This record gives sequence, structure tokens and C-alpha cells, in this order.
Amino acid sequence: MLPSTLIFVAVFLVLLLTTTVSTAPTSTDQCDWTGSGGSGKGVRPVYLRCSRGTVFWRDPHGALRVVLSGGEGFHGFRACVKVFGPARVYLEGKTSLRPVYSPNDGKHKSYHRCFHSNGQLAALYVEADEPSREYNRRIVELQYDLEKQEEQEETECRPCSKEELAKTYCQSDLVARGTVSAVEKKTDLDDLVLRVTKILSRLDVNEDNELDVNYSHLQKEVRIRVPTSCDARHGQGEFVIMAKKRLGDLTLACAPRLETWAEAVREMKTAPCVLRT
Repeated sequence: MLPSTLIFVAVFLVLLLTTTVSTAPTSTDQCDWTGSGGSGKGVRPVYLRCSRGTVFWRDPHGALRVVLSGGEGFHGFRACVKVFGPARVYLEGKTSLRPVYSPNDGKHKSYHRCFHSNGQLAALYVEADEPSREYNRRIVELQYDLEKQEEQEETECRPCSKEELAKTYCQSDLVARGTVSAVEKKTDLDDLVLRVTKILSRLDVNEDNELDVNYSHLQKEVRIRVPTSCDARHGQGEFVIMAKKRLGDLTLACAPRLETWAEAVREMKTAPCVLRT
């Protein structure tokens, strides 16, 4: 590791101009990338054009420059990543690098690290780090999830409109009725503990059309992630929780009271799918 951040940034900018590509075997399908090794003197480019996927880097050496692009229709987006393993991750800006992840940054390994794209792209610089006791295996895994700009975090804390409720219901990975039994406060994301009374809709099939074990075993209780900034609290009454899967975790999309949801369904003349109460 270089001793100074300023020296590191300067060397990074030079490397961008003199990028070398390792000949180690790699595979990519524009959503996921798998590779191994690398050159200590070069930066290997990785281009991904999907809304979600994984970078899997075995025996990492040197660095990767991972360019994220949601593909057609993604003119600007908000990205969240989860990182595991001995590496340091930086978000590339116009003139500098912004730290995104390091093994010793004090944040939980399941923490969602989010940022916004620069136009249609976001570039991450992934630098191999020395293995530690926690990461004794020489494997780096980076999961990413992109959302279009209009779905950014600033809208997550306000109540959903009736029109948004129908759209969100149909696009959610899980819709369930239940009572909020607890809210477990964390540094970055709170866990809303929902005691389920009725499952209205769920997707039991993952991206590979296989049965999703997490959902098939879902019964009486489920944890939904909510940004700490939303100040989620548990209280009386029954809610309809609509959640989307992000980086393997269920995250809250809308949470109307059951009475509000039932009224919206009665008043709605058309909907993108069949709505249940």
C-alpha cells in the first residue's frame, strides 16, 4: 500500500493514462465479471452494462477500473455496492477519488455504500489490499445495484401517493400485511421487524428462474431495511409493507396503513397488475 493518499491519487491518474491489461483468464457477460490475478503496475478495465451484478476477483493484484452503466434507459442513476474481501474501493470523480470501501473503515460488511453516477456512468477503482485475519482468503467480491435517477434516496422517506402504491405493489419482490414489532437502530440502515399476518405478493423466483430459498421459507417474521434518515418507528395498527430486493436484502419501498391501502384499491380504476388486500 502507498503511504500517502495524495501520492496514491497522483499515481492513479498516471495509471489511467498507461493502463495495461493482464492476460489472466477472465469472463464477463456485461452483468458479472470473474477474473484472477493482475499486474502490480497496471489497471485492468472492466465494463458492465446491467442494473445489477457481481465482480468476483480471485487472488487480486494491482487494480481494477470497474465502469458501471445501466444500459439503455439509464441516463443517470444511484448505485449501491456491497464489498467483501481485501480491497480498497474508490469512486472516480473529475479530479479526485472518493473513498467508498476499505476493510478497516469501521462499517459493517453488509453496509450498502451508495453514490450517484456522473452522467450515464460511474467508475470504481478497486485496489487489491493485503490479506488480513478477517479476509485470509484472496478473494474480492463486489455486488452492485443501480436505480434510475428518479428512484433516488431522497424520495424513500416520504409517503407514497396512491398512483405510486399500485406501481410499487406490482414491482415489489415482497408485499405483506403485518404489524411492526420492532425497529433495530443501526449506524446506516435500520431493520424494521415485521410480524407478518398475510403475504399478498412475493417473487419466489430469482434471476436464474430458481426457487428463492429466502422467500420460500418466509413465514411469521421478516426484516426490512430502511434508511436511518427516515427515522422509522414501530406503532399500533396493521401496515402493508412493499419491499424490493437490493444487494440480497429487502429494502422498504412503501408502507401504507392497511386502511389507506384498502381505500386506494377501491378507488383505483386501473392497475398494472391484480391488487390484493
